[in-house]
Amino acid sequence: MPILHSMSQESIYTTLYAALSLTDSIFQIWLTLTFAVLVATYVAERRFHRAMYRLVSVLYGVASAVLLIRFGSAAYQAFHYKNLLVTRGFEPWPVPNFVSLIIGVGSLGLLFAGSVATLWFVRSTWKKSAAAGEAHQSRTPTSNQSDEV
Repeated sequence: MPILHSMSQESIYTTLYAALSLTDSIFQIWLTLTFAVLVATYVAERRFHRAMYRLVSVLYGVASAVLLIRFGSAAYQAFHYKNLLVTRGFEPWPVPNFVSLIIGVGSLGLLFAGSVATLWFVRSTWKKSAAAGEAHQSRTPTSNQSDEV
């Protein structure tokens, strides 16, 4: 991304904080989506069949991947404008750089690990539901068995 020297200091600060705000919004959307999937999966456990498992897994996986990429893109933009301010001799924010790095890497790690854990929960719920359904079917007598008794 080329450095835009024609931007004023105020424009760079505004753009930097807009990019930081976008990362927060993306994180909030992902968090809401994740908890919605977790709660819906937990509540619908007994009615959770293979087609529903696949639908929820694919939709959540794609949405999480898109949000993860958008988060990375917004974070990259924030670091770009932060570096542009530093290059011009301005201080972007009053916290050490390692704090920004911890927040960025920690957030990306949480997005990734949380998405994987949510998909694992959805799969384990489906497996549990399928096993319970098979156990229920094996205990229910078929029409031939009930005629013989």
